[in-house]
Amino acid sequence: MMTPHVNPRATEYGIVIRGSGRIQIVFPNGTNAMDTHVKQGDVFFVPRYFAFCQIASSNEPLDFFGFTTSAQKNKPQFLVGATSLMKSMMGPELAAAFGVSEDALQNILNAQQESVILPAEQNYEKKSDSETIPKIVTIMT
Repeated sequence: MMTPHVNPRATEYGIVIRGSGRIQIVFPNGTNAMDTHVKQGDVFFVPRYFAFCQIASSNEPLDFFGFTTSAQKNKPQFLVGATSLMKSMMGPELAAAFGVSEDALQNILNAQQESVILPAEQNYEKKSDSETIPKIVTIMT
């Protein structure tokens, strides 16, 4: 899974070139915008400021070619992982915004050591008889 992230300067377009998986997109207000299965030949786009992630299926890779609409450098802002936006905002204000102690928030933010690609885990939620997907928890305000 590619960690949830936001593109601050551009819309992102993607073309699935091999395999299958899921694309999950969240509106800026934190509600679900899209959660869909994609396969080879599918095209998708994600508007600027919408959080999203790409998840490979459990039995094959998800290879896609992506590009953005901006000529400016578009540095994705990752919402989890070692280089997450949340880590750069860590402090008493962020802890207070979530209603937790700084130590509790620090434990949450330090739980994920990977930066961009998250490894597959054994904690899967059964979606149907033919498909399993990883459980994803996204905290958005």
